[in-house]
Amino acid sequence: MERNIRNIGLLNFVVLLIAGGIAYILGRYSNSIAGQVSAVLFGIGALVALISFFQMGLEEKERVEKLDYDEITRDKNAASLFSTEAETFPARRSREQFERYFLPAFTVVLCLLEAAAAVLLWRWLDSEIVLAPYRPFVGLALYGVLALVVFLLGKYSGNIARFEKERLLRPSASFLVLGAYVFGFVVICLALIYFEFPRADFYLARVLVALIALSAVESLLNLILEIYRPRVRGKQERLVYESRVLGLLAQPEGIFSTAAQALDYQFGFKVSETWFYRFLEKALAWLILIQFVVLVLSSCFIFINPGEQGLLERFGKPVQGKYVLNPGLHLKLPWPADKVYRFRTEEIQSFNIGAAIDKDHGKRSPGA
Repeated sequence: MERNIRNIGLLNFVVLLIAGGIAYILGRYSNSIAGQVSAVLFGIGALVALISFFQMGLEEKERVEKLDYDEITRDKNAASLFSTEAETFPARRSREQFERYFLPAFTVVLCLLEAAAAVLLWRWLDSEIVLAPYRPFVGLALYGVLALVVFLLGKYSGNIARFEKERLLRPSASFLVLGAYVFGFVVICLALIYFEFPRADFYLARVLVALIALSAVESLLNLILEIYRPRVRGKQERLVYESRVLGLLAQPEGIFSTAAQALDYQFGFKVSETWFYRFLEKALAWLILIQFVVLVLSSCFIFINPGEQGLLERFGKPVQGKYVLNPGLHLKLPWPADKVYRFRTEEIQSFNIGAAIDKDHGKRSPGA
């Protein structure tokens, strides 16, 4: 393992730690609940990045040890200097002991921390009074800059982990990219305050707490599956503390590689190399975006049927000049900004108060 890979791992740890601290300070400053909760997510990522960095050091020592052994054993007489494998490869034995005992123990601690954080944060949100964020545009600008910095570093680390097959960079890179997405959503929530929708920040905080709880459940499942996983000597094992869910959210392009492998296996030929699959892989994001835009634009048109009138509200308040919509075609802002409530105003409405309707009234009795 080259030394610059360890430097990147250390940089990821430092950035996650600093980003979590800045996110908490900005959240407190601007009264952003989601910003404060995101600091917990960054703290978990910093802890995972620290363990990955320490494991990088063990694997680097093992690599250097193997090179030294190959250099020494070029002389056939030097092989007799080593009596046992433990004496020959102490660094490899240390790495194996670390992965066998310390990593499962760390994953247990990580699972407990994530579960405790999810429970405490959920209770805190239940008791927290939702306040209008203070100076939201200041928080919006700073969170936006922080999201850009974290995203660039996360993508750089993720590309190195993928192309150079540095698996120990994957966990910290996933947390960085996911943290950038979280900051982006915080920016959107702060922008929604301008449109008088202040609870968006609170809803995002709920989603982040649910994500932490889901990560705790995944850590528990990884521990259980680790017990029954077959071990092959010389084969690199998947990191038990690495979250597949967070990695999928941070790098959704992994879905295509998994789907391609499944299709190739099921059909018996390279489906992933056909023109249609390659076109779908490249254009799927645009197709989804076009469908989303069409769906949003379709909510801008409203038809009021004859005999009806509509009540137009924008963020829960009547719209001046368009308070009542008469029958016909009307334009409005997309949902959920504008909502229309229909009423049958030209029909006679009747209801009874204080009297029950006699359904047998006017019918003759059997004996009459």
